[in-house]
Amino acid sequence: MMESNLFSLITIVNKENVYEDFKNNLRTQKGVNYELIKVNNDHNQFSSAREAYNHAFKKSHGNYVVFLHPDMRFLDKYALRDVLDQVTKLPNLGVAGISGCLFKLHHHKSTVVSTIVHGDPAHRFGQAIKQPTKVQTVDECLFVMDRDFCQQHPFSDIDGWHMYAVEQCLVALLNGKVNYVVPCRMWHRSTGFSENWQYIQTGKEIVRRYGKHFSSINTTVTTWNTRSKLSLLLIAPLKLVKHTLWRKLHLA
Repeated sequence: MMESNLFSLITIVNKENVYEDFKNNLRTQKGVNYELIKVNNDHNQFSSAREAYNHAFKKSHGNYVVFLHPDMRFLDKYALRDVLDQVTKLPNLGVAGISGCLFKLHHHKSTVVSTIVHGDPAHRFGQAIKQPTKVQTVDECLFVMDRDFCQQHPFSDIDGWHMYAVEQCLVALLNGKVNYVVPCRMWHRSTGFSENWQYIQTGKEIVRRYGKHFSSINTTVTTWNTRSKLSLLLIAPLKLVKHTLWRKLHLA
């Protein structure tokens, strides 16, 4: 039951004005029992999202833990309730998100499924879904794990600010769990990707650690072909450049 569950909402804050807007929007949400945990990183107190989230989790009390960006916005007063209500009913939950990638590739590319809108002006990105859908990985903008899974599988020691939800999804799959994307009514105000070449280094490390278990690692940014050294050296970075240029042109 939603009423009996406490949800711990954890967000990392670099810009106070963005966080204040987030809090004002969060106050409009009805039908959710939550605690909000702010992780200050305005002076680079943490070297990675993984470190920051592990730190914050120790302060949490929720049955479920919601990790989300402070530029997420809820489009009506029951948007958060309806997402979390779906999450509590998912069987064998590993990680649930509101945007993510299917296992199967389409023309050698990841298929993104989501109902969120991105950017300003807001636009849709990916294939819309009408019900919870099994995926390989979810996006970092908002994802949920239950408390037991968080305790058993804390975030790893990989540095930086990328692919931490992706990694948790891979860990979940290797432990027999199922990952999902659920429909939502939410707006991610950023374009959903930071142009940071550290992403490539993180991706290579993810492939090094988990690639032997998966023929590809599919993310909302690019597809990592784990069976090809050429892919790791060249193809994934080129896809990243193409993806970045596409976003710039699309949002211009």
